[in-house]
Amino acid sequence: MTTCAKVDTCPFFSGHMVHMPAVANLLKENYCLEDSSPCARLQLITAGKRVPDDLFPNDTVRAKELLHW
Repeated sequence: MTTCAKVDTCPFFSGHMVHMPAVANLLKENYCLEDSSPCARLQLITAGKRVPDDLFPNDTVRAKELLHW
């Protein structure tokens, strides 16, 4: 289990979540700081796919659909 290397530069948090810091912190705790492997955004990055700006870290269903395109 490792912290995501992109946690400080992830455009999702600097864009969509800038006005919701409590939600952003909760998502970071669950998907970025301890075990980043379940992060939908990271799954796409790892597969070399484009990551939509509005993809939430917990949107694994959408990530799986994008992985099969």
